[in-house]
Amino acid sequence: MTVLLEQAGLHFLTCCSQPRYRTAWLIGSPLSGKTTLARQLCDHHKWRYVNYTLDQGFFDALQGDLETYQPENLLADLRIWCATSKHSILLVDEIDAVLAIWSADRRNLFATRASRLPNLSCGLILVSNLLEVDTLAPLLPDSDLPTYFNLPGVQQ
Repeated sequence: MTVLLEQAGLHFLTCCSQPRYRTAWLIGSPLSGKTTLARQLCDHHKWRYVNYTLDQGFFDALQGDLETYQPENLLADLRIWCATSKHSILLVDEIDAVLAIWSADRRNLFATRASRLPNLSCGLILVSNLLEVDTLAPLLPDSDLPTYFNLPGVQQ
């Protein structure tokens, strides 16, 4: 197991086992390795991995409704997906497909509310490159441990 995989796994296990809010974020610039790390985490820990844009029944289910799909709709879907998951953690990758259609204010509203989803039956990790540390950190609940794991960008 790589050091990064071990560090991220411990970080997310701690974040997602909190009694009140169980949502964490995996963030980083494009090509920083978010999807690779996300898949490795799910394989290693036996978590459920969902590719929001490619797996059937997620983004494709919004066909015809995308213009009216709002943060509250995605929050409701996340609650349902967590409630039906048999895994200890649900990791949803590629949510930027829907975040990109929203204004920055709507994305921030979503991040604030998603980070405070109460009573989830499993931990939830959301993966995004649209929300950077400077934007995301002030939106998160107060915690001794930041509820995000940031991957540095690719060095040119």
